[in-house]
Amino acid sequence: MEIVIDKADLQNILKKVISATEKKSALPILSNFLLEGKDDKLIVQGTDLEVHVSVSVFAKVEKEGKACVNAKKLTDISRLLPSNEVYIKLEDNVLKIKSGKTKYNLPVVSSEDFPMMYPFPEDNAFIVSGDELQKAISKTSYATSKEETGYALQGVLFRSLDGEIDLVATDGHRLALYTIHRNGNGEVNIIAPQKALNELKKLLTGLEDVEMASTDQYVFFRTKEWILMSRLLEGTFPDYTKVIPEEYSIQIKLNKKEFLDAVKRVSAVIEGDPKPIKLTLRENSLELVSRSAEYGEAVDEIPVDYSGEEFSIGFNARYLIEAVDVIDGDGVIIRFTTPNAQTLIIPEDQNDRYKAIVMPMEVA
Repeated sequence: MEIVIDKADLQNILKKVISATEKKSALPILSNFLLEGKDDKLIVQGTDLEVHVSVSVFAKVEKEGKACVNAKKLTDISRLLPSNEVYIKLEDNVLKIKSGKTKYNLPVVSSEDFPMMYPFPEDNAFIVSGDELQKAISKTSYATSKEETGYALQGVLFRSLDGEIDLVATDGHRLALYTIHRNGNGEVNIIAPQKALNELKKLLTGLEDVEMASTDQYVFFRTKEWILMSRLLEGTFPDYTKVIPEEYSIQIKLNKKEFLDAVKRVSAVIEGDPKPIKLTLRENSLELVSRSAEYGEAVDEIPVDYSGEEFSIGFNARYLIEAVDVIDGDGVIIRFTTPNAQTLIIPEDQNDRYKAIVMPMEVA
């Protein structure tokens, strides 16, 4: 292998792949990049056997070939190179790097030992917008479970239905749903792990179309520049359609910033988690109260268009903040049924395809 590449391009591609590698593993090969020069491209792969990322960038390929080299060392070196033009050459089992008057000779390991990515399942593929995919991940992944139990709830469900894909996350106390459009006939009903979605967010620019497909064990995302393959989470995801209320007894509209600021102010007297907060609706006002045996009490009030009977309900303030914070517009709609039933939070913008469910909690 012998290539010439721009320093910024090299730094950028290594940065995208480095977090997919495994730094401490019983398999030393997983701490390496697989570099391949071919077809006027440098292709860099990294994997921890759960997530596999392959990214390509333009390079002048003078001799095609492969090399397997320590990922962290190559990434560190790329940040220090003095010249914009970088020469990389594999010679006698040594990867030689030259930039200006700086030279490095790095040992390599057999590229034959590097785990190969499975073929993209072309017959089950469809296309989604990179911009919508970015939004969907950002607006749902906060609700995934952080507990070791409930393995399936640690990921995000992708479920195809009538030309659309629902992305859903829940930890049993709250739920986030975002619906995106798709083009193509491929079907998907899988649970993608959080690490794969974190890696996917790093690859997405929001401007590209993304091909997506899945098998029984893996999910694939692909563009012209990169491919991400991830092992799926096993387990049964709860039927999220049953917890989204179709009827409600109270609906209020709030200014997003005004509501978030009030929740944050009131919950500031509570240390740790949960942060119990009580909302009380009275005529034209929403009162927010929290109490701490150690730090005292906080009360706030914001105006709201409401004229019904007094209504009180308790929540974990953090759940309210995270559910509302990802809404893009200025307006938020909250729909209540009873003080003991799940509450629906949606954007005022009817074109926004986000929904959040927050379960109430008892607050003294």
